[in-house]
Amino acid sequence: MAALNLLEPCAPPHQRWDAIHHPQTRIVIDEDAVLLPRGDIELLLDIAPFGYRAAGRPDALLADLPALPDSIARCIEDLASRFASLMQCETVRVRLEGVTGNACRKVHADYTDLRLICTLAGPGTDYTLEDDPDGPLQRIPAGLVALFKGHEFGAGHKPCLHRSPPIEDSRERRLVLVIDTPARHGAR
Repeated sequence: MAALNLLEPCAPPHQRWDAIHHPQTRIVIDEDAVLLPRGDIELLLDIAPFGYRAAGRPDALLADLPALPDSIARCIEDLASRFASLMQCETVRVRLEGVTGNACRKVHADYTDLRLICTLAGPGTDYTLEDDPDGPLQRIPAGLVALFKGHEFGAGHKPCLHRSPPIEDSRERRLVLVIDTPARHGAR
């Protein structure tokens, strides 16, 4: 797993998820890809667009989501548990979305402390390591887990600017998993 660091964007050091706590680190990209059976992903892509949401303890989230293929359910529970442990919170918020159009195509930083985004299928999330939304964008490949620092991470930390890739009129579909800490200060 590698963390992309503002100080060395061309040669990211190998670090763990907890590297996100370093003030210079805006994003951590876990290069251990989430590999799911294509058939399980296709089942969900075939019903896109949709958006499923749940909030609670990682071991209880699945009860608030529609029935999902076992591989996807296990993935959600595992990533939610790891995320909760990293952020030392008992509960998390989860979104699983089948996307067929333009979602958040404007380059932005989230008003939260940390957001996990994993594109399970389709074009991955675009991001920049610069403060300028017009800075050069890089794309995270599908299957990789990324931790994006938000505006509320803490003093001395800078958020990671990112966007959903524009796919409207392309016939592409995306399956995206998002995990957040509990709502704080009206976080979106």
